[in-house]
Amino acid sequence: MRVITRILVVALGCLALVGLPAAPSVAAPILTVRSITLFPQVGGELTLVASLDGTGGTGSTGDTGDLPGPLTVEKWVAGSGWTQVEAFASSSDAGALTVPLTSGPMAAGGTTWVRVVGPGEGALVSDKLGLLVFGNATPPFTTTPLPTVTGTHAVGSTLRATAGTWTPTPAAIGLQWNRDGVKIGPIAATYTLSAADLGHRITVSAVAFPHKGTADIFTIRDSRPAGPVVRGTFTISEPRILGRAVLGEELRVDLGTVHPSPRTLTHQWSRDGVPVEGATAATHTVAQADAGSVLTVTVRAEADGIEPAERTSAAFTVPADVGPPGPLLADHLRPDDGTPLPAAEVSVRSGTALPAWPTIHRTWWTSPLLTHSQVPVPFLTLASTMYGQDWAREVNGAEYAGTNVSMKNIDVSFTITARRFAIAYRGTRTHDAMVWLDGRPVSATPLVTSSPGDTAYAANWIVIELPERRTTEVRFTGPLSFTGVDVPGDENAVITASPERLTVGVVSDSLFDVCAEARCMSRAAVPTLSSLTGWRVWNLAEGGTGYLSSSSAPGFGAYQPSPFGSPRRLDAMARAPIDLLLVNGSFNDATVASYSAESHRAAVEKYLTDVARLRPGLPVVLVGVEPIGRYQTRYWDDRARAMNATLASMVGRHDNVIGFIDPYTDRWLTGTGSIVAPTGDGNQDVYVGTDGVHLTVAGVAYYVGRIVDELVELRLPASLTSARATP
Repeated sequence: MRVITRILVVALGCLALVGLPAAPSVAAPILTVRSITLFPQVGGELTLVASLDGTGGTGSTGDTGDLPGPLTVEKWVAGSGWTQVEAFASSSDAGALTVPLTSGPMAAGGTTWVRVVGPGEGALVSDKLGLLVFGNATPPFTTTPLPTVTGTHAVGSTLRATAGTWTPTPAAIGLQWNRDGVKIGPIAATYTLSAADLGHRITVSAVAFPHKGTADIFTIRDSRPAGPVVRGTFTISEPRILGRAVLGEELRVDLGTVHPSPRTLTHQWSRDGVPVEGATAATHTVAQADAGSVLTVTVRAEADGIEPAERTSAAFTVPADVGPPGPLLADHLRPDDGTPLPAAEVSVRSGTALPAWPTIHRTWWTSPLLTHSQVPVPFLTLASTMYGQDWAREVNGAEYAGTNVSMKNIDVSFTITARRFAIAYRGTRTHDAMVWLDGRPVSATPLVTSSPGDTAYAANWIVIELPERRTTEVRFTGPLSFTGVDVPGDENAVITASPERLTVGVVSDSLFDVCAEARCMSRAAVPTLSSLTGWRVWNLAEGGTGYLSSSSAPGFGAYQPSPFGSPRRLDAMARAPIDLLLVNGSFNDATVASYSAESHRAAVEKYLTDVARLRPGLPVVLVGVEPIGRYQTRYWDDRARAMNATLASMVGRHDNVIGFIDPYTDRWLTGTGSIVAPTGDGNQDVYVGTDGVHLTVAGVAYYVGRIVDELVELRLPASLTSARATP
């Protein structure tokens, strides 16, 4: 839109005019008049606002109800003196007078003097007002409708303007908002009223440029006013108290909708109708004093120019037995040490060379002494089902059978007493791996797999030699296949199962299954969650899925992805040896053709009900919608916001849901870029990988790290007395 540089309103009332009689001397009250037309132009309209004692346009609403009426408008005409011109009172704005600039004395450009006169003999007469009326543009438009404004003229409301249909069609047309005839804000079709507008009249000017004109030739039409802006009012939906009524647990307020946006929100919690002293936060920790009571919270919204409003939540009944607080998840933290072992403490050699030991004894992947983080199946099981050929053999090693276009990353642990041993696995040169000894990595960087090509799986070994024989807890993760543990025949090694650890099942989309950067398998989300917590992580993720979404990604023959709550995935969850279930996302639900907020909520409700039925007592933590920037313009903030709110509301609604982690509201991921296409508008330039959706190594560490920061503040049910729950 071209910038309008020659719009001008000239107030000349304070200048002397030769030949004009002085305005009559009148006693108080004083009748005043001013123009609120941005650009008076022949063919349009002039809007004058009259008020008593100057109260109509100084920021207050003014007392226009006492104006004498009807008022008339007079123009000074040389040789004739003050001459009445056509004018009519506004039906929607007391004190506003519309003067057509289409005929008679007013349909002439140049300096014009006008005044407003009350009725009857000795009537009030305003001071004269000088203004400049501009001539019509050349070439002219044949149809120039006044723009219209819809919406409530109250602080916090949004007004919308339409220019109407002009003939001929303008080369360009813009909408300029005005406060009492003075430009405000950018050119736009909408304007949200603020406290600065209180008591003022808001209009809009349609500025049109003809095709054959220049930047100096334009036509402007102003909308008619709808009265001064009044104080706004809040609309507040009934707040809800969410959370578990358990001693030490945190309850929180779900506000739902507050419109307009408040400047401040304050809270007051009450117990049995009596305000709780000091309980003025958005959260409340369940105390023994709450047992057997009814809690409510009153929310008060305030903003400049808007009447304060309060709304009290529905009652939240706390049972008489709130029980003892359960253990914090932080009590179960056993994070790996990220500091690599020094060369003096371990020798590491990796590659395709078989260990140079005279005899080798292998403990195969099928051994119960090796603890996996998923159900292992023979390597090439998925490929066999996809291509209809039986390539799967136990001798090839193991894979974790997912339903994506790639297998899941191996994560296996064991305890060994020996000085020398080797981990045998298969992979390509695009893969990486890592070994931890007693929680410390054997290398500062991932161990790169060797192979003749990007798709040819080759046998690899990671050979570990210690200074002396000792008992070591070993963890191996990263690649897609694991064969077993090799030891020298004369080593007399002893392999036992690794100690039990709290085990977390992760139901997710591909955020917990894919890392979009070269050689990041050992640092993808599942192994990273395990490294940051010391927990075993049971990978139940499937790419492209959600509560509604069954994924458009290809599967492997009979191995096809399906929604979180499908019978197959529920069965896998029910059989998994897990103590805690983490359900992440999923943004994929926003893209489902049949999506509605109601269908999403129903799917979430059914899933959580089914989990409680199949695994009574299994605690569940929900993670909200992933704020992926590339979908920002398509789905923020309607579908994603609704889905996130639904997930948040499940805490306290379902007894098995112990917490909600929100990556969406405060946007853990910001901007729209990636490492291959940075845009400079947020952290996605570093945290989102080569495909523009999935996370980089740094992104995984950041995102999963924030999940862990929230997890450790949650409490497990008091009934969970050990790190191992019974499935």
